[in-house]
Amino acid sequence: MAVTDRQLLWRQGDVLTDEAAKALNLQNSENTDQPFVVVISHDCDLAAGVDKAPDSEVIIGRRIDELGGDSYGKTARRLHIEYLTENGPVTIELLATTKQSIAKSNLFATHPRQDMWLDGRGVGILQRWLASRYHRAAFPEAFEYRLRAATIPGRKTFLKKIESILDAGGEHIRALLFDLDEGKDVERKTPEDLYQLGIIVLYDSSQDEPIAAIAATKAAKELEDLFETAFHSPKVGWLNICLQYCDPMSDSAITVAQREMLKQWRLEHMSLQTDPPQPMITL
Repeated sequence: MAVTDRQLLWRQGDVLTDEAAKALNLQNSENTDQPFVVVISHDCDLAAGVDKAPDSEVIIGRRIDELGGDSYGKTARRLHIEYLTENGPVTIELLATTKQSIAKSNLFATHPRQDMWLDGRGVGILQRWLASRYHRAAFPEAFEYRLRAATIPGRKTFLKKIESILDAGGEHIRALLFDLDEGKDVERKTPEDLYQLGIIVLYDSSQDEPIAAIAATKAAKELEDLFETAFHSPKVGWLNICLQYCDPMSDSAITVAQREMLKQWRLEHMSLQTDPPQPMITL
């Protein structure tokens, strides 16, 4: 079937109008806020004939006040992303659990919103976030267990404290990159058999770089203190995990070789109580 003009109207990242969302019964049962229904199917799939790809996929999001710790796809379950409008950026929260399929024929009977859109950078963030759920980096189980089991003073768990640090960095921190045992996959047995860990706090250099650098430097220092509290004792030294370094770095300074060596670790704080965090890398 030939590609029609109506099919070419739709692109990945486009948002349905409120009328279309209601007509297609695309509502988020988890909250009663005004839904923002985002098309997540790839452009090629949208352009393909309905005989080859009869359905399209959408995610039901909602508007939030500002970017937080889930910007840049730092977690695979939730994404904070900015859409452009004539009146300035609008921040949307997307939950992977709200993904739905709808018939292309129903989608193509409508038009996308023209008052909000993603630029090329935003589309790239959306695509990497979507891919991250299926492209998982393998960290040793013993290493993940040591992170989960770490104890610190106070009511917050170790992982919740990391979440707070990332949240404070918000829109400026792009990723936590782990250099674990120089890439070797080792299941260590005893607390004295240490994992050697280095962390890069990667920050966004494209907007407000001085402020982003300050935010990343602060996060790196807080992470360094946190790991020392959890894994270091003045009497016995490091146990379970030895943090060798935790440094801020601009995304414009990291080399291809460094990026290939490091693994991005994502904190799945949406389900810390019921589902262990899953580290992942992006393409």
